[in-house]
Amino acid sequence: MDSNFYMANRQKLLFMVEEIHKRGFQKLRVIPSLSPSGMYWRCNFVEKVKRYEFCSSNWIYDHEKGNSSEELKYTTQELADLFIQENKEFIEHCKGEDEEYKNWYSQMLRQLKKDELPYAFADWEMPKGTWRTSEGNEIKTLPNEEEYYF
Repeated sequence: MDSNFYMANRQKLLFMVEEIHKRGFQKLRVIPSLSPSGMYWRCNFVEKVKRYEFCSSNWIYDHEKGNSSEELKYTTQELADLFIQENKEFIEHCKGEDEEYKNWYSQMLRQLKKDELPYAFADWEMPKGTWRTSEGNEIKTLPNEEEYYF
């Protein structure tokens, strides 16, 4: 059976964030969503306090070199190194502790199946208190998580 590297590479992006959190950048929040057509997964990183934003789905696409038919060869640790190196200005705003979010985020990742991606919202729905997944599952979010979506 062929692997879906589009989904696998984007899930690797999510696991990269867990590694970044371990390195002391716990103010980095992930906001996954779906494109208006529902055909593409989007993911923005935001800094919690000053609301700095970074389009991580474009970043991962650039590292695929526009080819999502192959798995990224980087480990999550190598991706974290690369992200931090290439995005120093953004990542510095994310330095600091947020144990509640870090723990929730790690737990959320453990709920995902292989090649399953979460989304906080899509143009046609805005669930409160949960994220949906590409497999139709729901993941409970932290209270008031929606305030970071726009």
